[in-house]
Amino acid sequence: MAPLIDKEIGRRIKLLRKSKGFSQIELAGKIGVSFQQIQKYEKGSTRISVARLQEIAHAIGVNIAIFFEEGGTVLKVTDKGREYRSEGDLPHVFPPLEPEERVLLRFFRRIENKNIRESIIKQLKGIVQLQNGK
Repeated sequence: MAPLIDKEIGRRIKLLRKSKGFSQIELAGKIGVSFQQIQKYEKGSTRISVARLQEIAHAIGVNIAIFFEEGGTVLKVTDKGREYRSEGDLPHVFPPLEPEERVLLRFFRRIENKNIRESIIKQLKGIVQLQNGK
């Protein structure tokens, strides 16, 4: 039976992966493992080395410290480790994406031109402001 810490880290990998709109296949491709291996990590049935966890954190775009944040039932970090936490990385900031959001994110990530990306963001901000009557 897998230790609780392995299950909790796996649960966080799954939550963060989904919040970023990645499939198991996409994440596996980014770190050079099979999607079955990602499944094992997420279930907590395979222990993850620190080096592999760092690769996963980098691929997902989060600080590795997020896997050890307070709030987990068995995970603890030292005060020194908390200094490197980025508040924007917290899982509750990124709830799982809706299907439309995943599609939007996939297309947005294909846009390489920074000016076009910034223009899209400005347009979306304007739409939200109009919607909110500002």
